[in-house]
Amino acid sequence: MTIKIQTQLTYIPVYLGDLELRFDVSDDSVINFRQEALNIKKEMDEIEVSSNQDEALEQAKNALKRGFDTFFGEGTFEKVYELSPSVFIVMEYFKQITSALEKELRNRGFNPSTEEKAQKYLSDKK
Repeated sequence: MTIKIQTQLTYIPVYLGDLELRFDVSDDSVINFRQEALNIKKEMDEIEVSSNQDEALEQAKNALKRGFDTFFGEGTFEKVYELSPSVFIVMEYFKQITSALEKELRNRGFNPSTEEKAQKYLSDKK
């Protein structure tokens, strides 16, 4: 008797135009994604467009760069910004991508409560 199980992709492909991004679905990556996405959203919400628009754009760029590079690897932000050289457009991409990734993670069973249970189980084993 032979048992054959098809392995699953260890990443979620994300297409932005012709650019393919790959989101790693390792446990650490998923936990980091959820924490960092919230941090970046909070940071973006706190940016004030005051009289110094250049500074506000630079802050938004830095937050988006950290997000894209954290989730998809170093240099990803530059590739995305090259496709659409507008912070506002890239910000919209980021919102759509993070929302879609969260939905896909839930569909794959990466529910926050499941992760918390797994973390508690692992902590108890140590």
